[in-house]
Amino acid sequence: MSHPCPVYLINLPRDHERGEQMRQQISALGLETRRVDAVYGKDLQPHERDALYSPALNLARFHKPMSPGEIGCYASHLRVWETMRDDAAPMALVLEDDVALGPELPALLAAVAQLPPQWDMIKLVGRDRERVWRSWPLLERWHVVRYRRAPSLTGAYLLSREGAAKLAAARKPFYRPVDVDLRFWWETDLRLYGMLPYPIQLAEASFVSSIGQREQVGGFMYRWRKFRSQVMYSWGSLTSNFRTRHDTPTGH
Repeated sequence: MSHPCPVYLINLPRDHERGEQMRQQISALGLETRRVDAVYGKDLQPHERDALYSPALNLARFHKPMSPGEIGCYASHLRVWETMRDDAAPMALVLEDDVALGPELPALLAAVAQLPPQWDMIKLVGRDRERVWRSWPLLERWHVVRYRRAPSLTGAYLLSREGAAKLAAARKPFYRPVDVDLRFWWETDLRLYGMLPYPIQLAEASFVSSIGQREQVGGFMYRWRKFRSQVMYSWGSLTSNFRTRHDTPTGH
């Protein structure tokens, strides 16, 4: 019998070996893989790109244009969200194809499935020790946490069907890289949490690097827009954490 939490694996068709390695990891844990073709940004036709990405909103709300790789990466996650929205599963695990899964993952998924439906996203991967606003025990040494400042990695996260519907409705067109955009959780009313210690680790290569490197830019306007974006994030994160300080993913 398959695990009640499906796994959406984002993988470029040309990266067959990476996809197969991930499928083996997922299968070894008794989980069900639902492969989603990643979008290669450079292959998008102009009309396809225009339907997904808004340069005008990007100029107003971010500090640099999105690269083809960033557009493809966001479009890939958007494809998963739209699929989840139309599916019957109440939650799913979303993976990029560059992560290592811990053996405790099935038990943790089962524990999350028992939580009341008061969360939308739980991040399962990160790089550094995160600063935590609040923490709730989940299973043994693992806790569900509310971040002070949400991390930017998107290699592995749990997403509720309601959360998928929120993101799919609010982010077409999109205008920031997906890993940055999800940090602005209050803009989409996304109930965002994390799980610590992280049960999934990031591999050496990142998903974005497999579909296109981020472009480096500079100059006065770039620095000004970046500063403006950072101030907007810091203020939004602080005020939104305070506004939702009584929210809980566990019901107590």
